[in-house]
Amino acid sequence: MRREASCAMTIMKYMYPAEKLNQARRTLMAPHPEGETASFADAFGLCSACSKGLDQVDDELARDWIKAIRKIMETSGLDDPERRGLYVVRAEQLTLDEKSAFSRIVDELASWLNRRVFAENDA
Repeated sequence: MRREASCAMTIMKYMYPAEKLNQARRTLMAPHPEGETASFADAFGLCSACSKGLDQVDDELARDWIKAIRKIMETSGLDDPERRGLYVVRAEQLTLDEKSAFSRIVDELASWLNRRVFAENDA
């Protein structure tokens, strides 16, 4: 009984972040009907939506991925005089290396979360 409760807690802990990171991963895949900037801005929003859930991750490698995602998404000091959204402004500023790193890290973290959810679900 205790093992089942532990499994259920782990699944609940990671289910929402896994769902949002999977959506972000799909958003970052080509084609980008609304443009690449919009796709990255949408992915930023999805990552932000599960930020509290990501705070519960206790794996060191996963924590490093989370820090990297947050660093790339950082909007401090940005101005948005046209009120398009700070994530749009930040997405427009991304370098090719940042785009590549963000996409790769979102993919890796989404896969990591999926393994946690499905491993516990199968246990």
